[in-house]
Amino acid sequence: MNLVVRSPLEQKPDYLVCTCACVMYSEIVDAIRGGAKDLKSLSDELLVGVGCSSCVAEVQQILQEELK
Repeated sequence: MNLVVRSPLEQKPDYLVCTCACVMYSEIVDAIRGGAKDLKSLSDELLVGVGCSSCVAEVQQILQEELK
């Protein structure tokens, strides 16, 4: 029996992270897995953090977790 251990962030249901740009958690993860390596590249691609900036800390947390 193979046991797959997943990050707690990966186990979260999809949810809205950036309300200004209407960006979902899954879109951020997909962008990171597609090559985004920092907040600037995620901002350029998805527009996260360019409005009110309230999502920046969470986006950075998702980024760090995915890049581990």
